[in-house]
Amino acid sequence: MGKIKKAIKQTVSVLAVAGLIAGCATAAQRQYQTMASNIQSASQKLQACSQAEYNSAEYEPLRKHIPLNINHATLEQLADRNLVSDEEIKVIFETHPKFQSCRQEFLDQISQTAPTMGPIFVITWSKHEISLVDLIQRKQSWGDHLRRVKEAANEGLAQIATENRRVMAGLNQSHEAELSRRQAAADAFRQYNQTQQVINSMNRSVNCTSNRVGNQVFTNCY
Repeated sequence: MGKIKKAIKQTVSVLAVAGLIAGCATAAQRQYQTMASNIQSASQKLQACSQAEYNSAEYEPLRKHIPLNINHATLEQLADRNLVSDEEIKVIFETHPKFQSCRQEFLDQISQTAPTMGPIFVITWSKHEISLVDLIQRKQSWGDHLRRVKEAANEGLAQIATENRRVMAGLNQSHEAELSRRQAAADAFRQYNQTQQVINSMNRSVNCTSNRVGNQVFTNCY
């Protein structure tokens, strides 16, 4: 029974040390997982919301000029020298608030876990709005508008990538620091456990028995 208890104690000690080292995910890992999941969810909602409006019957007059994804714009669309018509301006005014609602919902969601990303999207969409105003005022053609929007989108993507690397570097630093603290705690726990084992062995009671065989006495201690 004593050996069983000793084995259990040793097992618990080993598991405790392993738990300190491995443990659950670090705070940085949990933050990253939450952030990634939230951004993915927000992006999917934005895509679905924008696509629903883009495919709506009221938006039909504009589809020949604007692709859902600006990076899918054709050469014909980018080279389009036509100015916006009165009918198309009316459609823009009717549908614009709905696209804005999709974007605002996206911004509200990602700001919960990635607050530094939101301003980049705002700046990118603001450039889109400025170009859209110039289109409506007939200061530029459809092709000019698409090229400006595409340029703004690509600049935004580059800024997002830069910010993502910055955030990831910070999370990685936090992750490594927490792992170092866990390792230090595990080492201290292991040292404490080893010291206790030495103390216990020193304090262990010794039982001896003596047996006489002829003129000799044999003593066994355990």
